[in-house]
Amino acid sequence: MLKQILGEFLKVEGVSAAVIVGRDGFVIESAISGKIDIDALGAMASTGMGTSEAMGNELGKGALDQMLVELEKGPIIMSPLSADELIAIVADSTANVGRIRYELKKNKERLIAAL
Repeated sequence: MLKQILGEFLKVEGVSAAVIVGRDGFVIESAISGKIDIDALGAMASTGMGTSEAMGNELGKGALDQMLVELEKGPIIMSPLSADELIAIVADSTANVGRIRYELKKNKERLIAAL
């Protein structure tokens, strides 16, 4: 079921990967189109998410809901799913970030239930 839900993100124009990562950096499940090193993505997503959460806590801004990394060739959107898992969605520069965020919000509870 988890793989099927992740596959739905690939239907959004510009999305090339949707990956569930453990807080330890290991990939739990993924749906990709194209060539992406998902193991490297998992390790970096976990580290980046942990750093951002620590920054939010240190500054008294509360829990991290979603993280957007805007890069020259497209965004990476990450969001915690639980205390132990997060999702990372990789897209190219043609992607509509608002649409990706909408799909993530719409499917977040389904992802959590499938874990």
